[in-house]
Amino acid sequence: MIAQRLSARRLVQLLGDWRGDGHSYLELSDSIALLARDGTVPAGTALPAERPLADALGVSRTTVSASYQRLREGGLAHSRQGSGTVIRPQRATADLAETAGAGDIDLTTACPAPWPGLAALSARAFAERADAFELLGFDTIGSPELRRAIADRYTLRGLPTTPEQIMVTLGAQHANFLVARTLLRRGDRSLIESPSYPHAREALAAAGALVAELPVASDGYDAASILDIARRTSPCLVYLIPDHHNPTGQSMPEELRSELIATLTAQGALILADETTAELTLGQHRLVRPFAAAAAHAHQQDAIITVGSLGKTVWGGLRVGWIRATPELIARLEVSRRIGDLGTGTWEQVIAELALERYDEILAERAVAHAAQYRTLAEQAAVHFPEWIVPRVAGGVSTWVDLGGRHSTRLARAGARAGVRLAPGPRFGSPGVFERFIRFPFSAPADDLRASLVRLRSGWDADRGADRTPVAAPVVI
Repeated sequence: MIAQRLSARRLVQLLGDWRGDGHSYLELSDSIALLARDGTVPAGTALPAERPLADALGVSRTTVSASYQRLREGGLAHSRQGSGTVIRPQRATADLAETAGAGDIDLTTACPAPWPGLAALSARAFAERADAFELLGFDTIGSPELRRAIADRYTLRGLPTTPEQIMVTLGAQHANFLVARTLLRRGDRSLIESPSYPHAREALAAAGALVAELPVASDGYDAASILDIARRTSPCLVYLIPDHHNPTGQSMPEELRSELIATLTAQGALILADETTAELTLGQHRLVRPFAAAAAHAHQQDAIITVGSLGKTVWGGLRVGWIRATPELIARLEVSRRIGDLGTGTWEQVIAELALERYDEILAERAVAHAAQYRTLAEQAAVHFPEWIVPRVAGGVSTWVDLGGRHSTRLARAGARAGVRLAPGPRFGSPGVFERFIRFPFSAPADDLRASLVRLRSGWDADRGADRTPVAAPVVI
């Protein structure tokens, strides 16, 4: 089987500002390792031939050759006849655990700790709902009880909803991919915020869509620019994270919501609003009005597909999400879904239903904990990296830190060597963009946040040419 070759030009784009002040071959191999670990350069991809890459990077061929050799020695790549140096499947490498580091602080997932009441909730489920084990065990639409609970939550938040408008999914990303696969055809135009959740962009691209971008700044939204792009693009599907945006933590102003909805729906666009982090407020829990509630007319609201999940609010291991849409679209999505999976597990749905009974309590606990963790991050960043700008946010799980210079990839590389795993800024947008920023989750425990800033400072100061083993890179969630 012939490997798909990555062009030198494309790899240069993906690498961004990879050079530091150390040995170039070490920095190049570590930077390629980052791209391989997070799947940006997939397993089975043949790296560019040495001479074209050396010319594109402006380094010697010896530098590229030494980098490739180091990747091969570390088990991250291998030589294949007729293809050259090929990226290996990373989970299959024998040294993955050693490479990642047992004591690493992983800040790539932006996923809160499990809600402490899960064990008691599970015990209640076993005591009260053991009859669930007499059922088939999965379905493609969701149990009537859970669909009603989700619908009631939307109604409580100001968006009247019936169970017929709900499909239960295997989490939010499953929902995003299902919507994209069902509604998009190759060559269709789509829009996504930039920066944004990387796997949502991948879902649009996997459906063959052309992806254009709406800018979101670390300190808010440029309404005029966003509306102008929306008018000129005429997209089929638009992916938005309107509340507590990932990665910036910002929320779209109310006046922009209604105008953007009107602009997009007037062109026939459908809007996919991802509300995975919408109800994660900081300090004090409050009900967050759904994005679709900003629609001025019923036909506009019908054009908005809303995705939610319990992954960020309750537990990442509870793979239950949902789609809110018109009953007609829900029926269409269910038909499409049967091609890819057989449905959501019954037991997970039982746990989800019980969790939604206590949802306000869960969210109130998260609000207090996350506010304290955000303060820890801001305070420690001011101590160890006074040049950073840590934006204020009102919710979510992360903030979009301005590093004061174009060195996000270098910081992620240095952090990995120091035992802190971060997703560099370019992971959240087009290649080579956002080198000035890094997503910093405050969903981690306060002690981990303190330790991570100390390690990052040490790693950043030591980011100079000593020989190193290949580093582990992030899997963004």
